[in-house]
Amino acid sequence: MLTVFSYQVLRLLRDRILLVWTLGFPIIMSLMFMAMFANLDKDFEATPISFGVVQDEAYRAAPGLDAVVEQISADDADPRLITKVTYSTASEAQAAAKRGDTNGYLAVKDGDPVLYVTQEGNEAETTRVLRVVMDSYTQRQAEFKTAIEAGVPPEQMASLQVDHSFTHSISVTPSPVKPATRYYFALLAFASGMGTTVTMTAVQSIMATSPLGARRTLAGLPRWKVLTATLAASWVCVLICLLIAFAFIATVVGVDFGPHVFLCLVAIGVAGLMSSTAGAALGTFGKMGIGMVAAISCFLSLFTGLYGPSAQSLASTVELHAPLLVQANPLWQATRCFYGLLYYDSLAPFAHSCAVLLVMTCLFLTIALIRARRMNHEHL
Repeated sequence: MLTVFSYQVLRLLRDRILLVWTLGFPIIMSLMFMAMFANLDKDFEATPISFGVVQDEAYRAAPGLDAVVEQISADDADPRLITKVTYSTASEAQAAAKRGDTNGYLAVKDGDPVLYVTQEGNEAETTRVLRVVMDSYTQRQAEFKTAIEAGVPPEQMASLQVDHSFTHSISVTPSPVKPATRYYFALLAFASGMGTTVTMTAVQSIMATSPLGARRTLAGLPRWKVLTATLAASWVCVLICLLIAFAFIATVVGVDFGPHVFLCLVAIGVAGLMSSTAGAALGTFGKMGIGMVAAISCFLSLFTGLYGPSAQSLASTVELHAPLLVQANPLWQATRCFYGLLYYDSLAPFAHSCAVLLVMTCLFLTIALIRARRMNHEHL
């Protein structure tokens, strides 16, 4: 077995299929993702916009409004929403907005702040946050006024004072997660799926479906030992390529895989083992080609969100309406292994996905062993 294992490792490491699909492809795609998603984080940030503020008598009469405006326009504000441009009248602010000097202006009407926004300003993400701030201010002022009219004691009124901190940074995951991270999860799952082709070609070379494989079936070594050594060699080669790709993504691309980065290696190992056994099962079918396996992997990756927001939306829809169907997807389970390490407080989802992949591994290995025993001259 050791001789077969050593031979298969040396042969596979020189195989272009292994080097292209399980090593070269994820590295090239990660570089493309790095270029595509370079400015993705900025799309989710509120950048300051030039905005007019009408400081007339109504504005000065609005309690706490000036403090709010200063809070969101100060140079050290976090986040800073607007670059304040003051005007004495609404007509001056309106004229400046029409000239394009500002993205709109804030004026007080009937005691409430009103936002007048240009078309360009309406398309800015910052304007949405600005609307939330003004709505929050109006709501808190209404609560304060109602409490005064109801005769709330002074000691309780202090707790109803307007809070000028309208935005707070929070994290719903154990560590901050960038929007592009899930694409790299799907990419690693796809690379492990393409590792199926490596084991498939290796197993086909020891089956009696080719002249070389026919001679190998005449060897005195039992078929299960040959298959096991070939499978182990394929898994080691796929694992090496996936680990190199993972290290490249983590160090060169700079993707943060969270606090459980070492458990990511376990996820890669389990996903690679599953794909290797799947390749072994497919390799017992002589007519199965690399193109067919690649097409299957590409189709299964559609439900992992690899192909963009549309694919992610489709995957979420299928997961919602047909959860058992999507959970039977081995590449989906491989992606969920990484999700379980980064998006959850507990390691239970990670352990569940690993267990499902191991069950799939046993199923594929059983099929491969049964098929391999029949792939000899007595059955052909």
